[in-house]
Amino acid sequence: MRVAILGVGGVGQVSACELIKSRFVTKLVLADIAIGPAEELAQELRRETNVEIQVKCVDARDVSSVQSILGDIDLLLHIGLPENNLAVMQACLHTRTHYIDTASCGPQWLQQQLSWNDRFRKAGILGIMGLGCDPGFSNIAARYAVDSLDEVDAILIRDGDNSVVDYDGFCSYFSPQTAIQECLAKPNFWTAAKGEQYFPTPFANKEEFEFPEPIGWLDCYNVEHEEATTLGETIGRAKGCKYVDFKYALHPDFVNTLKVLRYLGLDSDEEIEVKGVRVAPRDVVVTTMPKPVDLAGKIHGYSSVGALVKGRKDNKRKEVYVYTIANHDEVFQKTEFQATIWQTGIPPVVAVDMMAEGLLSMTGCIPPELIDPIPFLARLKARGMNWDVIEKTSPLLQIT
Repeated sequence: MRVAILGVGGVGQVSACELIKSRFVTKLVLADIAIGPAEELAQELRRETNVEIQVKCVDARDVSSVQSILGDIDLLLHIGLPENNLAVMQACLHTRTHYIDTASCGPQWLQQQLSWNDRFRKAGILGIMGLGCDPGFSNIAARYAVDSLDEVDAILIRDGDNSVVDYDGFCSYFSPQTAIQECLAKPNFWTAAKGEQYFPTPFANKEEFEFPEPIGWLDCYNVEHEEATTLGETIGRAKGCKYVDFKYALHPDFVNTLKVLRYLGLDSDEEIEVKGVRVAPRDVVVTTMPKPVDLAGKIHGYSSVGALVKGRKDNKRKEVYVYTIANHDEVFQKTEFQATIWQTGIPPVVAVDMMAEGLLSMTGCIPPELIDPIPFLARLKARGMNWDVIEKTSPLLQIT
């Protein structure tokens, strides 16, 4: 396969390093608006592979710019800013190039992307929306758990990290723009009765959740996320699911800093004039933060993402928790990346493998849970991203 990666930050670099290991990839294009990091990565990768590697300067906001590199490309991985997804999808439609991204700008944006389903089908191409770790692995983990039950009551996505970081300041382990935006948005959730809904304020419904050891109990909050937009309708409703949500474990200092940014208006992406220069306040904040890729080797602890599905099997109550867990230090020692971006960069590469093997041949625009979880999870583990299952069963109460 001939693959292009648009957005060669930390996650894009992870995906590139994994793609060159694939026996299916014959050409890899690394594209970004700032090509310095891509050039450095290309030089390193050329020493490790016979895959043809090219570097291209591309503006993801410009359809024609993206289209210019897709002439002989089979699949584009868009791992840049989610706000450019639609422009990149438009370019893929013009050239009939398969498309995968790792996140959306929010529920409404995701719905708009999925509404292009008929266009992608007509073009004979596949678009997968949100195939990173969460969303991505989390959706597929939920599908695996749902498939194992006769009936489903709730699908709960939980993301937790107990690490400390060698950085004295405000930082995020993944895209700072995305972290600020989704944490300060009104959190979404889904119910069978009313569909997708929103809590009135950010950081809703704090609860303690027990992540697998050695993480343990962490405070989690409802946060805006893609999973609650699709899981209820795609895989939940058919088995009687009543509720879907996403919760993220956030440190009190992180929460308080975001609240201050909101209070000061520094989370806004609307440009203002400062001493004759127009800037977006959020861009100023992000510029002061370290890039996630630069935190590699400075984060110490564990990161976990999982789907807890509650329901019934064989007339017994059952909870199935499907999760992945990674040690930041161990991942850095093996890959020179920090665990959060490494966990995000592996799943899209697994989809490339499945497409090349003919195991993912559908067309249209889909969320990740519509991928067959069995071959996907097997290949995920083969690429070093381990996952596991915890099951709890209890008898149904008999009323006499």
